[in-house]
Amino acid sequence: MSDNTEVDAIVRSLFKVNDAYAIEGGAGEYSVAYDEGSRAAFRTLYEKVIPLGYTPHISGTKDEASLSVLKTDAVKAARPMASVLLLLLSIVAIVGAGAALGLSYSHYFGGSALSDCASFVVGVVVVLMARELVQRYFARKAGGLSTTRYYLPNIPVFLALPILYFLPTFGALTFVRSPAYDRDSLFDLYFWGSVAAVAVTMVVALVGVSSTIVLTQAQYVSLFGTGVGVLSHPASVLQNLAADVMAALNLAPSVPSGGYAFLSPLSTAAWVGFLLCLFGLMPAALFDGGRLATLILGTRGSRITTLVTAFALVSIDSPNYWVVFLLIFLLAAVQISNETLDSVSGISRSRKVLFILAMVLVFLCFPIPQTFFTFPI
Repeated sequence: MSDNTEVDAIVRSLFKVNDAYAIEGGAGEYSVAYDEGSRAAFRTLYEKVIPLGYTPHISGTKDEASLSVLKTDAVKAARPMASVLLLLLSIVAIVGAGAALGLSYSHYFGGSALSDCASFVVGVVVVLMARELVQRYFARKAGGLSTTRYYLPNIPVFLALPILYFLPTFGALTFVRSPAYDRDSLFDLYFWGSVAAVAVTMVVALVGVSSTIVLTQAQYVSLFGTGVGVLSHPASVLQNLAADVMAALNLAPSVPSGGYAFLSPLSTAAWVGFLLCLFGLMPAALFDGGRLATLILGTRGSRITTLVTAFALVSIDSPNYWVVFLLIFLLAAVQISNETLDSVSGISRSRKVLFILAMVLVFLCFPIPQTFFTFPI
């Protein structure tokens, strides 16, 4: 049996074929009936014809769907040098932020600068790796997608923006270089990677609470005088929840009356992790949340959410998020593609519900605002 004949038999076993045409460079083009089971049938078709060297595409509408099966030559593209360079710069920034943090903590609180640095670096890296590994899993599940990640390094410590102290990177942007099965597959790629990052960050936050640095009032005054400690950051709802959970389990250090509690290096890594989750999930530009917004709300809807997000960032705790605000508008100029092999099926209802969950996570990961347009909250 020839490949073309075998592919034709597979197509007819999975779809109701209304008409068929021979095409050059492929097994054929078919006019098919598209019903509730066609989404799953298309995935099965893909899995069966890819080993034979063919790639299926379905387009049109549910009333007039056109299925083509084309001969393809798989060419593995090299990883762009820009991606490698940005990854190296992000690694340097993470280690640099960890070193600065370790030196600060050892200066104020004693202890080992090396171990403080290591705990911060490991905490941030596991959050980034969780997102990447889960995205790789869903890329394979979506038909072996080819993806490229561009990490966005920051210059921590040196920026005169308190919210960005020890923030070595703004996370990563994922670009899909080959079409997925359908919109649900793309949604899963962006959504579950970000959710995995939130879950791992929560674990880091829980572990970090046990190493909270506690000072008596006298110790605090001797170190910082009557000012506010520079190592204090506004926490998010989830980080506060981690502290409450550990306190309820009697696993958090007790703070004496009039005393002060400071985030440990590992808790600072969790603070950075929640910021990265916030940036990743916010429905703006090329971030994962922006891709989700495009899939759910369309291009026009995602533009609106990008503007709303940018406005919110410059309104809250101004001017701490100006760098992110500018980054959003720079990225918004880049055109994105949500190309899929199945362009007939829309986004499923379950993914719309998950999008709402993603937006809830944005609020839970956001450091609790201290000001609105410079006015105290």
